[in-house]
Amino acid sequence: MSLYYELDPAKDGDKPLLPPILTPIAVMKGLDVFSKAIAVASNSEAGTVFYSEDLDYIEVAIVLCPEVSKIKCNQMHYIMMVAAGDTIGALAPPEVAVTYTFPGFIYLNRGEAGLVKMEVGPSSDKDSIPDWMVVGIKLRLNDNIEVDETQINRDVTSLADEGGGYVSRTRAVESLSRHFLAWVSQWEDEGFKSVADMWNKRREAKKNIILENNKEISWIGLDENGQAIVKLDGKDIFLSPIEIPNKFGDLKLK
Repeated sequence: MSLYYELDPAKDGDKPLLPPILTPIAVMKGLDVFSKAIAVASNSEAGTVFYSEDLDYIEVAIVLCPEVSKIKCNQMHYIMMVAAGDTIGALAPPEVAVTYTFPGFIYLNRGEAGLVKMEVGPSSDKDSIPDWMVVGIKLRLNDNIEVDETQINRDVTSLADEGGGYVSRTRAVESLSRHFLAWVSQWEDEGFKSVADMWNKRREAKKNIILENNKEISWIGLDENGQAIVKLDGKDIFLSPIEIPNKFGDLKLK
């Protein structure tokens, strides 16, 4: 039995109560929330929050209207990740350590539990401003992991496995939305440095980064635009979160 619990637990299926500038839209269980948001992003208002009705995950995709160039849109990837870290920190037991790796994985006590993705509307070059942007997250709430029962997979976990089984989907979506807005506001006031500093504090240094061709890359750091600087075959290269599918394929949780 956990010593922690939600003071105001949500009922299954409760609609999240979000800040006024955000509009929640439920997505039927079984549908990919990120893909849904991308499909309708060009006709959606900024601040539309698509969320899954699946109670086993925090699955959210937020539509935004960028006011910065395509290359600086990369920074929003890390804003979502640090917002997720703050959300877990606010809701989960204090012993749950949250760490990240590029290109978007979130770990709880070093077990893979979540993934952040982003996509932007078509633009002519890195300096143009896209018409829309979608940043999404999928985080495993409940211990519904399909694994061989004869083995223990310490590389995969959920919030429930780490003692946070009392956290509801609804309250998690609400908390994530508030922390995301708070970090966006800080980013607007202070720039990307504070976001990058927080992300780097939580970076999981013991996890290897593998490209789609199974080549391992060495981490160097983040640049001012939110691109990852890594070493591949002895050369420094820049990897953009927007272009992750080109280097890593279609990323999914284990």
